[in-house]
Amino acid sequence: MQMDGANAWTRYWRLALPLARPALATATIFTFLASWDEFAWALTIINSPQNRTLPIAIQLFQGQNATQWGLVFAASIIAIIPVIIVYLVFQRHFVQGLTSGAVKG
Repeated sequence: MQMDGANAWTRYWRLALPLARPALATATIFTFLASWDEFAWALTIINSPQNRTLPIAIQLFQGQNATQWGLVFAASIIAIIPVIIVYLVFQRHFVQGLTSGAVKG
């Protein structure tokens, strides 16, 4: 398929990418969430205390006999801020992808 005066990159940037934007936004949100909230793999692989991830650090606030709930909730709020920012950035594209097939006309 050929457009008047458009090379392959122009077709990609003006045709394919805008059509794929909702799917790319959805994949970005889900990939970020999966990697940000990952606990089991990080707990298995990471040996050094300097390289611990945030979910592992939050888990360390739980003791055998007592849990420091104030620290757990504060760390959880800090951990959720990047997730909210990523969602707010990609929200428009995510909602557009959900509603694109629902409208007739």
